[in-house]
Amino acid sequence: MTYYERLKKMFHGVDFSVDDLYVLESFQIATLKERVPEKEFAAILYANPEIKTFLIKKYPPIGEFIKKVQDEYGPALNPIELAEYNDKLIWEIAEMIVYQKFPHIYDSRAVFGWDYKDITSVTNLKDKVVIDAGAGTGRVAFQAVQDARTIFAVEPCSSLRSFIRKKALKNNITNLFAIDGFLNEIPLPKDFADVLITSNAIGWRLEDELIEIERVVKTGGHIIHLTCSPNSDDGLKQRLTKPEFQYHFSENAVNGEIIRKYWKQVG
Repeated sequence: MTYYERLKKMFHGVDFSVDDLYVLESFQIATLKERVPEKEFAAILYANPEIKTFLIKKYPPIGEFIKKVQDEYGPALNPIELAEYNDKLIWEIAEMIVYQKFPHIYDSRAVFGWDYKDITSVTNLKDKVVIDAGAGTGRVAFQAVQDARTIFAVEPCSSLRSFIRKKALKNNITNLFAIDGFLNEIPLPKDFADVLITSNAIGWRLEDELIEIERVVKTGGHIIHLTCSPNSDDGLKQRLTKPEFQYHFSENAVNGEIIRKYWKQVG
């Protein structure tokens, strides 16, 4: 199953349109050159020059990529082809739109596969300072609040941070704080946390992320990365388990998904 097909299945019944490109934040626009099908993207921008203007204004460096694809590809031949292009592009990046417009849908439908015991089997979170990095809707954070002294949910998407804060308020959770940040730019001091956890979040800028993660975790603290995918990511495994990072590794299959766990104690 392709990522496009997986998102169509996950978010079946959710209505999207090309105008949803307007909800993207600058850090999401920065990823478009790795995410969008170029021919379709070029045609959509030809048909919607105001979207092109928005994307460049929101994140100026994307202008170079836009020029490249429009120099290489032309407009759609007819409205039917353009509609097909719209559908293809939007579903390739559907999760980014869901983050912004429908965080409650993402929270209810996203497949993670792992169990809270996958975390506590590595280390007890009792009375510890924990970072949920790349927190999304806070799946890790809301389980960890039962044990941890304090949880910091680090998440760059403003709508997801808002979702976490509202859910915490509704449930009278006072030890959970949602803060803006990336895995490679965590806005917390050196040697700050006892445990840092990621769930389907690591790998965008892996080398920088791993360095930053070890900066904020105390000596003797623990780092845990959980991933869930229909396919094995052997590239991530090879990088995380190489000698300079020295992560332990385990894998199992659950309902057609491959669940991988990487963990280490900071020395």
